[in-house]
Amino acid sequence: MEEQYVKHIVLQQHHTSSMYNERETAVASHLSVGKIRHLHAIGLIEGDETAGELRYSQEEIIQLRRIRRLQSDLGVNLAGVEVILHLLKRIAAISQDLEQERNRLGRDYRNSR
Repeated sequence: MEEQYVKHIVLQQHHTSSMYNERETAVASHLSVGKIRHLHAIGLIEGDETAGELRYSQEEIIQLRRIRRLQSDLGVNLAGVEVILHLLKRIAAISQDLEQERNRLGRDYRNSR
């Protein structure tokens, strides 16, 4: 008989605002504050300094989770993570440009009929 595994998933909202302090970011991203500070220091995440405290957006938390997955699940080193993140950002920009061009061509085609 095949074994079945059940994964317990808990969904929680960590904060109601769009910016999170370091502790909240650490909880949401499943990384230590020290690791987050290191990633900030080497420029993989930006953060926003307010009143001497770094705060992070939901997008940066998603980025931190992506970094964690690349490192822990796939064994990618930080240099590789940086390259992958740059390529993903470039792909997103190209996809957006392509979508805009498709929309423009569609409008031009409809207007020429």
